[in-house]
Amino acid sequence: MNAAPVLIFILGCFAWLLYYRLENFFLRLYSVFFLILVVYATNKAYYGISADMSEGTFSPLSLARWGALILFAVYAWRLKAPEKFQADVILSLVVVLMLLDMFLSAFYADSFSYSFMRTLSFILLAFAVMKGMTIYFYNSVNCLHFFQLKYYTAWIMLAPALLMLVSGLGYGITIIMNQYAGFFGNQNMFGTFSALITPYVLFHWQVVAQKRWEKWLDGTLLAIILAGLWFSNSRNGASSWVIAVSVYFFVVNLKYRIKIITAAICLVIVLAVSPALKSDLISFVRKGTDKSLQVTDFASQLNEEQRFKMWKGVWPLFWKQKLTGYGFASSHLLVFPFTKDEEAGRALHNSYLEIFGDLGLPGLILLLLLIYRIGSRSLSLIQRKGEYLERNINAVFISVFVAGLANAFFESWMFSVGNLTSLMFWVPVAGVAARWSWRTELSTAQVPKFAEEIKQKWQIQQGTTA
Repeated sequence: MNAAPVLIFILGCFAWLLYYRLENFFLRLYSVFFLILVVYATNKAYYGISADMSEGTFSPLSLARWGALILFAVYAWRLKAPEKFQADVILSLVVVLMLLDMFLSAFYADSFSYSFMRTLSFILLAFAVMKGMTIYFYNSVNCLHFFQLKYYTAWIMLAPALLMLVSGLGYGITIIMNQYAGFFGNQNMFGTFSALITPYVLFHWQVVAQKRWEKWLDGTLLAIILAGLWFSNSRNGASSWVIAVSVYFFVVNLKYRIKIITAAICLVIVLAVSPALKSDLISFVRKGTDKSLQVTDFASQLNEEQRFKMWKGVWPLFWKQKLTGYGFASSHLLVFPFTKDEEAGRALHNSYLEIFGDLGLPGLILLLLLIYRIGSRSLSLIQRKGEYLERNINAVFISVFVAGLANAFFESWMFSVGNLTSLMFWVPVAGVAARWSWRTELSTAQVPKFAEEIKQKWQIQQGTTA
């Protein structure tokens, strides 16, 4: 049965957001590009979008994606940095070198046109994000508007789908091998989306929601996210969710850091004294392979995993071209001989190993330098003494960054512009750079009423003057 009304519902909800909740033109351009990637991430065939409509460079949906990306990049180029904006020169240099390496690698890739187009799209995305979004996030009010967009997105993409599941109707949702994927095309995409959207919900729960019913509403949304992760059986999504939540509260203040450490210790104790819970956890992590006769220990577990089979198979090939790689976006084509699963074989399922296969050691080193630079900026933000609102803004960006890094170890989305997760990861990276550059106090005249009330409440609690 065709579920086109579900896609119409999603598009209608986002249209309402664009018209009634987003006033900034740059944010609207980002939202259009984000929405197109959301459509790509859904179960397109189930919603009536044929391959002719979405696959190929010149398909209607692909052309719409290119058009939205170009507009996003052009308007980012037109944005002017604030007077006190302090650019990270070293970070910019690392990004430029990586993009140059990608561009040059296209000339020795097996398919120049494919590698070049992938490179061009990532250059456009990198420019739009690292220039446009960094300047945009320099203003704290813009951060609040962006978080509001993500909060509404969580409701649109997660709540109706779970309702269809628990009600027994099942209309419009995807179930793959008894694994729930919601509106998305596969359970891994659903799990990753759920994990990376959670910090925005936590921010709303911690900062925006003031009334009791608002708190309960946000608590319900968090429960929906958890339930969806459980039904999806997405191991990478679940672990990324734990990392995102832990890092968020770790960044906010010392009290939460102590609680996180305590909770971790208690969990270890519970697993040690409860064989049943430990068995359930192992079953979830192993995803049924614990019942296989071939699985007797950790090493045999790795042999059962398709990802490790692929990594082990392609590693010698990648090492042969360790100085240059096979060209940007080309190395994943070597995966097919090492897996019987055609779906799994479409990607290497490891962003770090894939960039090594694409660009060799130079590309991998540049990526690690970029991560180190953003990581050091994140640590400086954690140590910076600031008001409650600002610490929560920092917590959102840092938690998505860290959770995304962990998630990318088992997925190949990091440099895929057409992948929704890539956009959801790189934008918060720009957020970290922007908040590190932020040096001025928030202008009271610019702050929305709800944020100002929170700010005054926090100052009163700390015994300071508003």
